[in-house]
Amino acid sequence: MIKLITTFFLLLFPGSMLAQAPKVQSLLEWFEKGSIIQGVSINNKGDQLVFVKRLRNGSAVPVKSTAEEKLIENLLTTRGDTSRRLDPVVVHYDIASRRQMLLDYGWAPRFSPNSRRVVYTHQEKPLGNAKVVAGSLRGNDIRIFDLPSKKTAVAVAAPHGFLMEPVFIDSARIIYKTGDAVNGPYAAGISFHRYNLVTKKTELLRGARIQHRLYDLMGDVYGSGDEYAFTVYSPQDSAPGLANEYAHLLMRGNDTLHQFGIRHFSNLDFKFALLPQNRLVYLDDNHLMTEDTSFITYYQSGKLTAKKPVDFEFTKAWLSPDGRFLCYVNNDRETFVVRISDFSKAQLPLSKKEIHSVVWASDGSQVAVVQDHDTLPETDILRLFTVN
Repeated sequence: MIKLITTFFLLLFPGSMLAQAPKVQSLLEWFEKGSIIQGVSINNKGDQLVFVKRLRNGSAVPVKSTAEEKLIENLLTTRGDTSRRLDPVVVHYDIASRRQMLLDYGWAPRFSPNSRRVVYTHQEKPLGNAKVVAGSLRGNDIRIFDLPSKKTAVAVAAPHGFLMEPVFIDSARIIYKTGDAVNGPYAAGISFHRYNLVTKKTELLRGARIQHRLYDLMGDVYGSGDEYAFTVYSPQDSAPGLANEYAHLLMRGNDTLHQFGIRHFSNLDFKFALLPQNRLVYLDDNHLMTEDTSFITYYQSGKLTAKKPVDFEFTKAWLSPDGRFLCYVNNDRETFVVRISDFSKAQLPLSKKEIHSVVWASDGSQVAVVQDHDTLPETDILRLFTVN
C-alpha cells in the first residue's frame, strides 16, 4: 500500500523528478545581550517582525551603542520602573530601517492581515523574579496596538482568570484562549473564543472540558476567516499533571477535521499545513522507534491521497504553512531547508548551538530561527532568511 501511494505522489507532483535546491539568503540578525527571544511573528508582506524580548535574569545588563539607541522608540508607559525589569516586552521591528518600537509589556504578538495592527496579551502584573505560571498571568487581557497612530486599546478584558495567544483570522475578528492552571501551577489554554472588533460581540468556539480529571488543552489557530481551525489535545486517561496519552485533533468548533492519533503529548505546531479545498499536508514523524520511517502525507477531506517516505534523518523539523518546505536539524546539529516536492535541500548558515524556535512566514517565503548566541552566554539570537 505504501509503495502504491508513493507512486501516486509522484503522479500528483511530477516536478519532484527534477530536483531544484531551495535558495536561501540571510536577511537579518538581531540580539540583545542577556535577553531571550520568544513569540516571533512575520507579517504578510515580509518586511516587519514582532517578537517578545525578556531579560534572562536580573543581573543581565543590555548593552546598546549610541547608534542602536537612536533606532529604538520606547513607548512603554512605565519607563524606569525597576519592578518591570524582567517583564516580557513586545517589540515591533522594521526590517528595512532596522528600527524598533517597544510597544508594551506582553506576550504572543501577531499582525493583522494588512500589517497595520498588532494583537497581543498584555502582562498586567510585574513578574519580578517570579516564574511564569498561571498565578503570575492573572488579569492579562487582549490588547491591540495600532501602528499608524501608535495607540493601544483593550480589545477583550479579563473579568477573571487570564486570556492568552490572540490571533487575527481576518481584519475584523480575532480568536483567543482563556487560560487556567494545568499540570500543577503551569498555564495553558482551556477554551477558545472569537471576538468581533466591529460588533464588539464575543462567541464561544469551544468551551473548557474536563476528561479523566484533566482539561482538554487548546493548541494553535490555523487558517483564516470562516475556514479557521485549531488543535486540541484531549486526555485519554488520568495521571498526575499530564495524561499518559492524548488524542491529537484538528477542529473547527465542535467538528473534528482531522485526527492525528492517540499517543503521548506531542506539539503539532509546524507539523502540518492546512491548505484550501480541505487539503492537509502532515509530517508524520511520531514513532516508537527512532529508526522508523517518517512520511510526508497528503489528505483530501480527511482521506489519505499521497504518502512519501522521508529519506533523511532529523531530530527536529518544522513544516512551512503552505506545505512547500521543511526546516530540519540533523544528528550533527546542522540545519537545512528542504523542498518537499523533490527533497532537494540547502543548508542554513547557522552554528550548532541549541535552536529554541523556528517560525515560517505564512507563504513559506521566509523563515526565522531563534537559537543560543554563538559567543554571548544567556543570550538568544534571531536570524531571518528568505526562501525560494
